[in-house]
Formats: sequence, C-alpha cells, structure tokens
Amino acid sequence: DNRKGSFWLQLHDHYKRNGYVVSANNGDDDDDAATFDPTQFSLCYDRQPLSMDLRPGVGSGALTLGGTDRLLHNTDMVYANNVTPRAGWYSVRIKAMFLRTHGGTLSEPHEDKKAVKYLRVDAKEDALNGSADKARGVILDSGTTDTYLPESLKEPFENAWKKVFGDSKGAMTKYHHNLVEMTHEQVKSLPTILLVLSGHSSSNENNADAVGMTRSHKDMFKESKQTSISKSDVVVAIPPAHYMEESSTYPGKYTARLYFTERYGAQSILGSNVLMGHEVNFDAGKGRVGFSESHCDYERYVTERNARRAQEQHEEGEASAQHGASELETTDLKEGEKEKDDSSTNAMGSDLAASGW
Repeated sequence: DNRKGSFWLQLHDHYKRNGYVVSANNGDDDDDAATFDPTQFSLCYDRQPLSMDLRPGVGSGALTLGGTDRLLHNTDMVYANNVTPRAGWYSVRIKAMFLRTHGGTLSEPHEDKKAVKYLRVDAKEDALNGSADKARGVILDSGTTDTYLPESLKEPFENAWKKVFGDSKGAMTKYHHNLVEMTHEQVKSLPTILLVLSGHSSSNENNADAVGMTRSHKDMFKESKQTSISKSDVVVAIPPAHYMEESSTYPGKYTARLYFTERYGAQSILGSNVLMGHEVNFDAGKGRVGFSESHCDYERYVTERNARRAQEQHEEGEASAQHGASELETTDLKEGEKEKDDSSTNAMGSDLAASGW
C-alpha cells in the first residue's frame, strides 16, 4: 500500500525525521528510496535471566520494520534461501546438522580451538527436513516457542549426542526432556547445534569471508562426506543457552526444548529458541532469510545508538567549525590584500603629487 498516510510511509517519514533511517542492507542499493523496504522486516529475540526485573524496560528484543539495523549485528548478515516464498511461509532447507563440543556461538566460540570437536548428525537431507522434496523445508516460526523436527532425526541426533560425552556421567550426557538441575556454566558447556542451510546464492556473493558462511568452517567439514554443501550455504548456531530453558517454577532446573516429534511429510518448525540471539531478516521481496548474530538487547542498542548519534553530531560540529574557520581566514586574507592595495594606491598618489602631477 503506497497511498499517502499508509503505515509504512508514516514509519519511513518518522525514521527520516529522527535521523535513523534503517538500512535494507542489500549491498546493491545506495539510493534513499531503498532504505525502507515494505517487503521485509527483522526480528531480534533476546532472553533475559529469570532474576532480572523487566518491569522498567524491554527484555524481549527488537523489531525493525523495512530492513535490518546493522547496529545490532555482531556478525555479517548471511542469507538462506526461502524455499516457499509464494506459500506465505518463510521456510529454509536444512542440508546438514552438526554438534560442536564446548558450546559457544559463531562470533564467540570456545577459546581453545584444539579442544573443540565436531560430530555430524548422520542423517540425509530428507530426514533433516521431513521430506525429499527440495521445494519443501522447515518453517521459521517466531510464534512457536520451541523447535519441532522430524521424528526420523531423533535416533541419529541422540547417537551423535552420545559420542560427544562418551562414557561420562552427568545430567545431560544422554539427550532427554526431563527437568534437570544444572548451573549456568554447566549449561553453557553443552554442545552447540550447528545447522547448515541452503544459501541464497546471489545475496551471499560478497559474503565469502563471513563467519556465517560454510567456507569459514573447514574444520567442521574436513571429516564429513557431505558433498551437497556448497560455498554459498550458510551456518546458523544454536548455543545450549537457547535450546535449554530454565524453569520459571523451579529456577536452576532446565529442560531441553528441541523435540523430534514430527512425522515424515508433516511440517517441521524452527521456533523462537533457534531465532533468538540473531537479528533475522525476513525478506519476502527477494525470497530470502538473513541471519546475523546479535545481543538483541534493546536497552544496550538504545545506548549505543544514542552514543553514535552524539558522536556524529560532534563530528559534524567540528567539521562545521573548521569550515567556518577556513572561511574566516579567507575573509581576513581578502581584507588584508584589500588594505595592502589601498595603501599602495595612496602611496602612489603621494609620489605623483610630489612630482608635480
């Protein structure tokens, strides 16, 4: 709806008036008309500790209409292909799944790289998606709290999980959904789940070195026989703090919220526990979904945005002062030259008068 007064035009005008027009982050549009795209929006979900008092602020994250906001990005945004752009869903095709030991995210991995191991979940692409049809995928659903994957993936996932811990004993050495008592550090040390998603090739041409691209994870693929993965595919990390949820009734006890329940051919779902910790760009116009790791902390975002604006205003003020000083110097120089010319003219007149002219 491009009529005067339409919602998105009101927002566009509001953003421009307040000096923070969001960037569509397309990488190929520089004109101002491209800074607000009504066919896309971005969600950035945060999860605050249960002990935090959220009444005075915002603890859920940020919503950006018309594009993405780079101030929220910890990593360069990479794009997965939306395999069902005309069906009204945002669906991605999972090409592989790995477990990475010692937790962490893409932007903040475990500090000891030599200690980190990757275990591939031994499942074919149809088992990962619940369908052999490459035009079908797993939907991204911000309205679903948990993640529900095909039941055919349950056994290979649990086998990979067992290999991570070997003969170790502990609360989560076997993957289950029972309520378990764990410290925050113990949760953080659980495996990170890495999803390899079919990439949106044209959007990732300039992202070759981004940490969210497959070529940045050679260690993960060196022992894998997965040949269908391409350089344009993307990697999304689900750290344990996202798939393990603390009980509000029994603080200090956690439950795994990644379920393998969907029958083959049914619609599997990547819920908000996968989306959180990322600014996820839903771009219907280009048929893609962007992922950038983010703190998604709105209060922090506002503080950093205001600091950036203050810095920009300070720099503009300095540039204006320098420009004014330069103009003043030019004016003084011209005045000095004029006085010198006037003095020369008067001296010449006196000399002519003394000569009888």
